[in-house]
Amino acid sequence: MEFGPRKIEKRNRAPVSCEPCRARKQMCNRGQPCEGCTRRNQASLCRYAPNAIRNKARPPKVGNIQERLDNLEVMLASIAANPAAAGIGIGAAPGTQASSSQRRMPTSSYEQPQSPFKSARFRQDDHALPPELPHRHESGDGQVSYIDPSHWRAILDEIKEVREHLSAFDRPLVQEEPERKSVASEDGAGFMFGKFPVVDLEDIISTLPPRSACDALVAQYFNARFMVLGILHPVKFQREYEKFWDAPLKAPPLWIALLFAVLSLTTTLRNVAGGSAGPKSARPTAKMLQQRTVECLILGRFPNANAYALEAMILHLQSCYLTLNRLGSDHWFEMGTLIRLAFRMGYHHDPDGLPGISVFDGEMRRRVWHNIFQVDALMSFQMGFPSMIPTEFCDTKVPRNLQFSDLEINMTVLPPGRPLFENTPIRYPIAKSGVMAVFKRIVAHSQSLSLPTYDNTIMLDNEMREAYNNLPEILRGRDVGRSFMDPSNIIFERCTIEMLYLKGLIVLHRRYISYEVDGRRFEHSRRTCAEAALDILARQADLHQACQPGGRLYDDRWMVSSLTMHDFLLAAMVICLDLSVRLRRPSSVLVPGKDDDALTGREYHALQRSQTIWASNSQMSPEARLASLALGLMVQKVADKDARHIPLSKAPEEDLAAAASTQELPYAGPMSQMIDGTEGLDWGLLDQYFQNQPRDASQLDPFSIDPGWFDLPL
Repeated sequence: MEFGPRKIEKRNRAPVSCEPCRARKQMCNRGQPCEGCTRRNQASLCRYAPNAIRNKARPPKVGNIQERLDNLEVMLASIAANPAAAGIGIGAAPGTQASSSQRRMPTSSYEQPQSPFKSARFRQDDHALPPELPHRHESGDGQVSYIDPSHWRAILDEIKEVREHLSAFDRPLVQEEPERKSVASEDGAGFMFGKFPVVDLEDIISTLPPRSACDALVAQYFNARFMVLGILHPVKFQREYEKFWDAPLKAPPLWIALLFAVLSLTTTLRNVAGGSAGPKSARPTAKMLQQRTVECLILGRFPNANAYALEAMILHLQSCYLTLNRLGSDHWFEMGTLIRLAFRMGYHHDPDGLPGISVFDGEMRRRVWHNIFQVDALMSFQMGFPSMIPTEFCDTKVPRNLQFSDLEINMTVLPPGRPLFENTPIRYPIAKSGVMAVFKRIVAHSQSLSLPTYDNTIMLDNEMREAYNNLPEILRGRDVGRSFMDPSNIIFERCTIEMLYLKGLIVLHRRYISYEVDGRRFEHSRRTCAEAALDILARQADLHQACQPGGRLYDDRWMVSSLTMHDFLLAAMVICLDLSVRLRRPSSVLVPGKDDDALTGREYHALQRSQTIWASNSQMSPEARLASLALGLMVQKVADKDARHIPLSKAPEEDLAAAASTQELPYAGPMSQMIDGTEGLDWGLLDQYFQNQPRDASQLDPFSIDPGWFDLPL
């Protein structure tokens, strides 16, 4: 008899899902083909492993909500009676959910001998964070994207409490996007792929509105308080405008593209602001004007342009964004073309070092470049991708804070800039440039393939705070109630700079929320991230209140479209993530007395208010509805864990949020117990239950958003 170490053979469990669903890490109903592959038009790829255990696909049941809830209760009772399910609770059972640090460790293909990942991974004295790999996100139509881990969708997937629950809802919601994308492809960057036929310049000019209508639209553009970038000098444009009407066919096609871009942007602004532009039959449509802009860009051979093309493309991009009310991938691709054209024309180099550029043209080039620089940073971050502009190869100076009257076409010396407390058409992007520069470094820090050190994190934290503190007082955050003497555009500019600052702190410290949660080394980062997210949600509530009938911003509520709802979603997901980490602790999360408990209570009530705000909107948005379900479920989780500790006196909006949560998620209570399931939980059965849920609009469309998904530097 041998007493040596006994070899233990691990028996692999037989798979139950088809191979495509296993690769996508999504639930499978085990049909042939399954519903997941059928929805993605991949029925031919639906195959099962030879040893797969397949039950017959269950046909959809017909019944009301109460019957389905009864079925769920029976299922819960059977699971509770099953010893294999005894581990159901707040903590995840071993093997069901890897920690966030384990999930982010690189695969063996990354473990090269010289890899900075491997060399830094074992430096315990440095407390090195595990590297974060790009997050794989798959939409309902099968499109796969690899986005930055700081994207709000990536953070949502990291939250164990809501990930499995929302997977059943994410698929049908995102399927509605193709209709929106079809519009984006028509009005967005279609000209890059030759979508629009080339027509004669005379035919294009013949579609211009009457001179009087053009005069009114151009005048409105140059006199607008908001959404104007300050990249067109009014005196220079007026001279060219008069010359155009004297001989329209002799004007360069690219300048005509610029004219159509100005007209389309002003028309779009009138539409979103609800302004009157005369009889509807006499108005030019924004879509027609945008198409004419594209046709003129093609006629003028914009890739080889030396003037007007960049300005026309910037205004065209802005007009298309405002028309569609959201950021699409077409916008991002168009932005890439715009950036490459700017590189070719040398806008990334300061004009002082370039020959043949006048003082006037050099300053206007600085204005154009810094608008491009800021739009790229915000757009790329929202899309979840790295910036398309490598900062280390750019040396263009920040433009000076000057009025248009300070700039003369034949000037030989540039006057000194005005102080930042003095308003000019270019002050906003100038003031934001300091915070934006640090924000770009923070995003690069978080996306770096080499492990960031905590010392660099603290250094960037200090730089961001210093950049924000250097702003003039008039551009630093304050409640709308304290801004009754300020014009609306100043209020919104102040809010966007504040949210950029807070968003930078979130991105910088977000990864520390779930790292070494039992230690105190990274407590500063966890606290900073949570406080920044709470401040953003507080600003969301402040603006929402001011935009109600009778509120300070009610007449100008359309300006909220320039504020990024993406920031509100990011902040809400960060709060959900922080709460989910706290929920895994055995102690109560809302017991008063401790500082941490007070923070958790603030987070809980902030999520309630945020869900109420989303639910009060009636427009449809898949991302917003997904966030609504996440917020509702997290609120329910906290309420279930600490029902005996929550204060009995709630604010009216919190009662409304609780009611909305109950109405939209009638099964949130039992569901919140199942989302922490163990290895013995039948996820296929649970997925089948959700597939039988009614797709009633009143439940799946709890709220949407006002126009706007990223902050143009306006």
